[in-house]
Amino acid sequence: MPSQILNTGSADFASSSANSATTSYLIPRTLLPSVMNAVRKKLLLRGLAARVFGPSSIPGRTLVIPMQSEIDSNTALPVDKTGEGAEITMGQTQFEDLTLTPVKYAIRVGVTKEMMEDGIIDLISYHAELAGYEFADNEESLIVSQLDAASTAASHDVSNSNATLPITDITEAMQNLEVDNYNPTHMIVGAEVANDLRNIDTFNEADKTGGPNSLSQRLVGSIFNMKVIMSNNVSAKLAYVIDANHAFVIAEKRPITIERYTDYARDSGFLVVTQRLAVSYLRANATSEITTT
Repeated sequence: MPSQILNTGSADFASSSANSATTSYLIPRTLLPSVMNAVRKKLLLRGLAARVFGPSSIPGRTLVIPMQSEIDSNTALPVDKTGEGAEITMGQTQFEDLTLTPVKYAIRVGVTKEMMEDGIIDLISYHAELAGYEFADNEESLIVSQLDAASTAASHDVSNSNATLPITDITEAMQNLEVDNYNPTHMIVGAEVANDLRNIDTFNEADKTGGPNSLSQRLVGSIFNMKVIMSNNVSAKLAYVIDANHAFVIAEKRPITIERYTDYARDSGFLVVTQRLAVSYLRANATSEITTT
């Protein structure tokens, strides 16, 4: 008589405890013919650039953007009351420039011919698509770094000891732009600040009634006529109020370029992805950073 009922066995056939009585040797394993991708960030900030300069705008190694200096009491053209026959006051504006030098970013992926023959997916094509996402993610990180630098340069940082974001911080950041003649168009927030916004009664009640500040819109919504966007490339406790018409620019000497080649000595295929890119704030005063604790 058999000493036990045959079953699927408690040990996988690949386990060190497997033996001849492990009937899981007889159970086929199914490998899905597709890969469950990791969750990816929502990448939205490129669309907020004041301008994206492509290769045709950068014939050489660098791009120099001539700019009129910020208009203040020292740079404004003097408009003086002048008497009849009197000499008219001389005046002129001032100029400066912004220099962007694109930097090359790159990644290489190699796959053996055996893996190409035996694998369930085309790993070269898979990594080409993945690289496109990673390069876009890198670009967004560069944008956030420039927003941080701009706010610091303009002395526009708003910070206090509040554990949650108060409305006064938002309005102060908006004021930082408005006193310099900029128009706050967007608020880019980290995850924790987004949560704070969703729990501020003023906006929460508007959401319930479907009011003009409804937070039921995509991502976070609209506050004080600013479009609010959540980015996971922004630190969770930070937010940036910007005038998207003047905040930052992108110089792309080489768009994301994908090339394939074969290394016959290694009997392998390779994928090379490159991009030449520079990101810079355009007008420092067009950005204000908010920090919560």
